[in-house]
Amino acid sequence: CLGKAYCLTIRKALTMKFIHVTDIHLVGDDGSLEGLVPSERLEACLHDIIHWHKDASFCVISGDLAESADPKAYQILEMKLRSFPLPCFLLIGNHDNRNVFQSVFNRHPKDLNGYVQHRFEKDGRVFLFLDTNKEGCDVHEGQLCADRLDWLKQQLIHAEDKPTFLFLHHPPFNIGVPYVDKIRLQEVEEFAATIKYGKNIRHVFYGHVHRMTYVNWRGVSFTSLPSLNHQIPLNADSVKGAFCDEPPAYGVVQIENDQLTVHFNTFLQRNPLLQT
Repeated sequence: CLGKAYCLTIRKALTMKFIHVTDIHLVGDDGSLEGLVPSERLEACLHDIIHWHKDASFCVISGDLAESADPKAYQILEMKLRSFPLPCFLLIGNHDNRNVFQSVFNRHPKDLNGYVQHRFEKDGRVFLFLDTNKEGCDVHEGQLCADRLDWLKQQLIHAEDKPTFLFLHHPPFNIGVPYVDKIRLQEVEEFAATIKYGKNIRHVFYGHVHRMTYVNWRGVSFTSLPSLNHQIPLNADSVKGAFCDEPPAYGVVQIENDQLTVHFNTFLQRNPLLQT
């Protein structure tokens, strides 16, 4: 019995849970977007996380924090996260502006070149958060310049054989949805060459595509999530317009020594069945 209890204790110590959220697209003054209210969706999401998953180690929001980089949108996010009990790491996406974001989140980690990327290590695992924002007016494709790729290379070398998990906004591959495939990460081969320095990359989490996907790309597994606000249909002709109102979701990620599990939690549609 003592041996069994000891094994259970060790296994529990090796288990970690964290939350992944993406593409919240906040609008200043708590306004609406595509007929929905992003701040209300975020509030419902945070409430659900606190109620059911407050034991998580941290939360990640992987980009497109604001719809149009409005300072008021970032202020809304900053205010909502003040009372959120989990550490929250933020990425920026194509709808964000690095300077505006950093003017509000001036204490958020960044690298020596000022990019919104950093390393977090917990329980012998390494988590790397990347900045794929490409500066410019109405620019939506992703970018990892030489400086950012060199930072990633050095972090992967430093991680050695520790289990390593990456987070970025733009994926380096097509998913078969032209709307987002044309604005994916541009430095595909450079990124592919860089991640080869990782001895134990376990998984990559991304946003941008407003869809729930699993992709195995060049031997590395990736997952994405729906936006909290509006989704991009798999088949463009299935709806009128570019976007649709498929269910939002956040990810509940469970990491064990020999297993990774991602639960896609459609928190607004958890309705009980009628009893007959």
